[in-house]
Amino acid sequence: MASRTPQNLVEKIAQRFAFGLEPGATVRAGDFLSIKPAHVMTHDNTGAVIPKFKEIGAARLADPRQVVITLDHNVQDTSEKNLAKYAGIQAFAASMGADFYPAGRGIGHQIMCEEGYAWPGTLAVASDSHSNMYGGLGCLGTPIVRTDAAAIWATGRTWWQVPPVARVTLTGRLRKGVTGKDVIITLAGHFNQDEVLNHAIEFTGAGTATLPIDYRLAIANMTTEWGALVGLFPVDQVTLHWLHARAAFIAKRGLAGVPSDADGAGAHPRLNAKRIDALA
Repeated sequence: MASRTPQNLVEKIAQRFAFGLEPGATVRAGDFLSIKPAHVMTHDNTGAVIPKFKEIGAARLADPRQVVITLDHNVQDTSEKNLAKYAGIQAFAASMGADFYPAGRGIGHQIMCEEGYAWPGTLAVASDSHSNMYGGLGCLGTPIVRTDAAAIWATGRTWWQVPPVARVTLTGRLRKGVTGKDVIITLAGHFNQDEVLNHAIEFTGAGTATLPIDYRLAIANMTTEWGALVGLFPVDQVTLHWLHARAAFIAKRGLAGVPSDADGAGAHPRLNAKRIDALA
């Protein structure tokens, strides 16, 4: 008999982005899934993903809109070798029609959040251990290896095992001067016996509503240092307010100059009022 235990948030999002599930199947922690994430981000390590992609035999991206490429790790290296590497990555992105953000544009994970790729209630992955950060916006973010990134480029899909979930209940309010980074460092310091190793962490409790998005992003980001694979916050009015504020900023700033801009009919293709209102 199928379990009647309600799914947690991680399981619900994983179910939504699972591919090829049997009819009536319910995703649970421990399940091995074929997933089709909304987005996959690679950064400087794109240079290592490209040959893996070609080894698969692929010539085109399965879905150019799924792919985000950023350059952010070694931007201070202006050697001929690194500049050639960066130029090669940019040329590859252009040839594939993928969204590309050059060196100096910002940290890749921040771009994922601030340009609406890490969207609440979706699954986004990156070939970087700190993709947990997307959980600060209620997006199930988790790291993948470069081979998996190449597989997503080629097929749109990869495999994922749903991790066990640890719940962290936050209560009260932070004192003045205490930040989100203090919270996660304290948690990692107190619970330092691998209690959450390879877990997904769901942050719950009335205390979450007192945390601004930048604190949530810092906490989610550093669940990596705590040993976790996911750090997920709920989507609430704080989230929606941040998204609306970000959309207003982008409306004044203008579009990012990437291929997906064409999908928005003049508006931002992801961060726009209609899409945000649909979350409420």
